[in-house]
Amino acid sequence: MKNLKYLNYCYFLIGLFYLLAGCKEEKGWTLLEDDQTKPGVVQNTSVTNGYGQATIHYSLPSSKNVLYVKAEYVMANGQTRVVKSSTYKNEILIDGFPDTQKHTVKLYAVNKAEVASDAVDVTVEPKTPIFDLVFGQMKIAPTFGGVRISSINQEKGDVVIVPMVDSLNNGEYLPLDNYYSQDSLILYNIRGLKSREMKFAFYVRDRWLNKSDTLYTSLTPLEENLFPRQQFSALHLPGDAQYMYGTTSEMMWDGNMNPSRWPALYTVESAGAPQSLTFSIGKEAKLSRVVIFPRRENGFYDKGNMREFEVWGSNSPNLDGSWESWSKLATCTVRKPSGTPAGTNTNADEVYGIAGWSFDMPEDAPKYKYLRIRNLRNWRGSYFIQIAQVQVWGVY
Repeated sequence: MKNLKYLNYCYFLIGLFYLLAGCKEEKGWTLLEDDQTKPGVVQNTSVTNGYGQATIHYSLPSSKNVLYVKAEYVMANGQTRVVKSSTYKNEILIDGFPDTQKHTVKLYAVNKAEVASDAVDVTVEPKTPIFDLVFGQMKIAPTFGGVRISSINQEKGDVVIVPMVDSLNNGEYLPLDNYYSQDSLILYNIRGLKSREMKFAFYVRDRWLNKSDTLYTSLTPLEENLFPRQQFSALHLPGDAQYMYGTTSEMMWDGNMNPSRWPALYTVESAGAPQSLTFSIGKEAKLSRVVIFPRRENGFYDKGNMREFEVWGSNSPNLDGSWESWSKLATCTVRKPSGTPAGTNTNADEVYGIAGWSFDMPEDAPKYKYLRIRNLRNWRGSYFIQIAQVQVWGVY
């Protein structure tokens, strides 16, 4: 029995020796990483041209150690751009083209040792880039306190509208605030300009700094004034919201612009239906915009800060609180610049809250003396309201 155990032990050692020797000789996947053999080329290429871009379809080579496919092409600024696509795909997106000319793209298969195959030249011929499409649809018009830019971005591409003004009429155009958009409908107002004729210039660019032609025009912004808060007064109608903690309507126009202020207007949290509040702006006026300054407690996008609300106007409101004597001016939805869910805020979200949520009123609406704000939902998904300040702009 002892001899048998000894013999089995010897066999075990001999087997282990050959196993270790075999592992030492066999490099497995490391051979692929060290393989300096040039891969085969990509095959069966075809192109789908898009707006300022193109998608190249292909078949991978039969080489087993291909890690990715890369494309190289020259941008408008003369720099070579490299785009990579993993072997889990059989296509690669080439973008950033400023025109509809033919462009040559070089495709390579690259292995795990970063050895590239021979190049395959593919010709792409992109459609009109999106920034040119947006520029072609762009319209400029005067509005209250500035100019209004409108356009169509049907393909929802990333574009930047760059406005400039020659305010001194000396041929030197200075930049105004850029407008960034992916929306299909572009409608943007530049505010804070004086009501006098000025020269403006506008162009559209993309994120690669390709840009359109420039549109030059002379416009006179419409007069716009901040209505004096000292002329505002509360009007509490039946059915309007009830306030908590001793807060009042007057706190909305007391001039305290501290976003974290307390006390501030705060209605009952138990409200089970949309809440409204009513006030007078002193006399009949044509409204250009209403600005709501939210209160910051757990951020601007929380608690009773309004998320979707309506603005109504009247000159002779029914004292029974009914809505027949009111005309709806606007339905307003607050959208975070970052687009992140509630509880996650970026610096852009913070800046937007501090600046106030500004909503334009219809330019063809008549003059009104009384305003009624109806909250459809807050950032908690309920109906109670908290407001730090409210501003109303327009012209008497």
